[in-house]
Formats: sequence, structure tokens, C-alpha cells
Amino acid sequence: MRKLLALLSLLWLSGALAVSYVVKIEGEIDLPLATYVENAFAEAEAAGASGLVLWVDTPGGRIDAAMKISDVVLESPLPTLAVVKNAFSAGALISLSAEQIAMLPGSEIGAALPINVSPVSEPTAADRKFISAFKAKFRAVAEARGRPVELAEAMVDPEIEIEGLVAKGEPLTLTAAKAVELGVADFECVSLSEALEKAGFDGQTETLEIPTRIKVSRVLTNMYVAPVLLALGLLGLVVEFFTPGFGVPGLLGLIMLGLYFAGGLMAGMSGIVEVSLFLAGIALLLAEMFLIPGFGVAGIGGLAALAASIYLTFGNQAILVGSLAVIIGAVGLFLVLRYLPRTRAAHALVLNNAIDAQAPPRERLSALVGAVGRAISDLRPAGVARFGELKVDVVTDGEYIPKGSFVRVIKVEGARVVVRREEE
Repeated sequence: MRKLLALLSLLWLSGALAVSYVVKIEGEIDLPLATYVENAFAEAEAAGASGLVLWVDTPGGRIDAAMKISDVVLESPLPTLAVVKNAFSAGALISLSAEQIAMLPGSEIGAALPINVSPVSEPTAADRKFISAFKAKFRAVAEARGRPVELAEAMVDPEIEIEGLVAKGEPLTLTAAKAVELGVADFECVSLSEALEKAGFDGQTETLEIPTRIKVSRVLTNMYVAPVLLALGLLGLVVEFFTPGFGVPGLLGLIMLGLYFAGGLMAGMSGIVEVSLFLAGIALLLAEMFLIPGFGVAGIGGLAALAASIYLTFGNQAILVGSLAVIIGAVGLFLVLRYLPRTRAAHALVLNNAIDAQAPPRERLSALVGAVGRAISDLRPAGVARFGELKVDVVTDGEYIPKGSFVRVIKVEGARVVVRREEE
């Protein structure tokens, strides 16, 4: 009798201590959110949770992130319940991945047609190949959870027409009542507590809040924030390159690039490979601009390395991020060249002496071979030097020569005057 009472007490305590963990799927679906969900599921399983509840309120987002979350939900050994406030696009896939779906008042699910977003045009539907692949994922998830396959596919493919439900040319979206009626969802509820009760989950819940690190990375990797950080970072370094010493532009550029990389690293979107490719790309472009005449292998390699870094970090959003960065960088460079020279602060940034450089006849330039003069601007490697009364545009073989140094002309190639530093 004593053993029976002890066993009953143990069973009662186990039930009393059982907790359902709530995971929030809110806002745009992105890779940092996928990292949060993966960690939250692992934490809940390690803590011995009795079930996992997905609170879904999202307009959609990245398909690769949604697929990652879907796989985590499908593979979880714990019972799963999706409580839907709104589950559009990628959110629909995540909701369908749960064992049970509860629909809140006024909720909807569906509208999962993949779209391409461009900075210069209206969003357009993805090509048929991509739609087919995403539709296959919806079909696989619906089959795994015993939900109507055709309805799941119709959420993705606007070519599927279902009489009395959805016309050809638009993806399927279901209201709460219709989703339950057609078997896409399991029941309607007015609150989380009612959803838990109807699903047979323990009433005691613990919400796994999104960590601050993930919240920050979601902002930094946003497809409209990341291009700004990237463009301003590169622009700051370009301005710094033409500035004597090391000052504000370089510092701001490094801070912007630091934030750009920090977001990807915190979200698990980028690592040593992506960072190395990016730095290698910058180095190759600088070499092409200032050390190697023309535009050749180094320049092409630099652009390829930068593009690879952005693609590996942002995946199917890489074109949008890269395009926005180029546009923002071009506008920023125009504003710097247009307005900065007019400000007092620009006197330290702009090589005003270069404006006064003379362009003597080529025969006079040829006579300068062996002549010694003084650099009247920093040579990075191009700049201006004075030889007697002449101010001449010159270039070094790649070395940096500070303003005020003596230089000697070592060769003249047409209008190109090459100098090296002369010891005083």
C-alpha cells in the first residue's frame, strides 16, 4: 500500500511539474529566427518539456529559413501545436509542420506563392521551377501530418484551381473556420489556454523569449539594413584611403562593416569563409585600383569574392542586398564628391593642390627623368609633386609617400611620371 501511494504521488508530481514550452514565430521569417527556434527546441527537449507550442503571427519571409524551422518541428520527438494568429507564406509551412493546428479568431493561413523582390521594380512571382520545389515541400509536410495535400499545394501554386474555393491565378488562403472545415487545421480557439486544453497539452506554460543577441542580429541582417551597413562601410574606407592619416571616415567604415559582419555571425549566417572572401575581395579591388593599371584579373577576382561572400551570407536575397548596396554606395559617393569639397572639414580630406597641377608638354616631362622634387600631396600612390616651378601629376610604383617628402623621377611613360622616394 505504501509503495502504491508513493507511485501515485510520483505520478501526480510528474504531471504537476510538466510544462509546455511556447516558441514565438513573430514578424518576418529570417535565419536568426530559425536559429532561435532550433535552440529553443533543443532547450525544451533537454528540460523535459511535455510539449512545444508555436505561437505563429507572421507575414512570411525567407523560404530557406522557413524550411529549416519546418524540419526542426517535424523532427522533434515532443508533441507540437501551432496556435495561428496569422500564418502567411513561410508561416503557413511552419504551421503545417506541427502535429496540431489551432486557429485564433480572425486568423488566416496560406498565400504562400514565392516572390522575387527587386529594388527597382515591383515584386514578381518566382519562376515555375522554384514554385514547383516549394510546392513539393508543402506536399511532403501535408503528407507527413495527414493534411489535405491538394489544399497545401494550392497555397503555393496559383495554377491550381479548386472549384468554389480558389480561382486560377491566385494562391489559396483560408480563414479560421474554413481551415478547420477542410481539415487543414484541427480546431478554433479564442486563447492560448483554450488551445492547450483542446489539444491535450499541459496548462502550465513557459515562454522561451527571443534572446537579445537574436533580436539584434535580426535587425542587422534585415535585407534593407544590411545593404546600408555594407555600402557605408565600403564608402568610409574609400574616403579614408584618400585622407591623410587615419580619421573619422575610416573609423566609421570599420564600425559599419563590423556591424554588417556581426549580424551574420550572431545569426549563424556567416563564418570565417564569408569574412575571408569579403576581405580578399576588398584587397583585390584596392590592388586593381591603385597598383595595377587597367582592369583585369584582380578586379574581376575582387568582385567575384565580394559577390560570393554576400551570396553565402544571404542566399536567395543576395541579389537584392547586393543591388541595394551598390545603389546606396553610388548615391553616397556622389554626395561626397558633390558636397564634401564645399565644407571646411573637407580641407583635410581633399587634395586641393592636385587641382592646380599643371600638364606641361610631353617633351618637358621627358626631361624630368632624374629630377628631384618634393611631394605636395600624399602619394597613395598617385598625387602631385613640385619640380622647380612645375606642379606635375605623378605616381609611385606602389609605395606610399607622405606629403613633403623628396622624390626622384625614375621614368616617364608618355604622360605618366613615375617617382620614388629620395632620401634627404
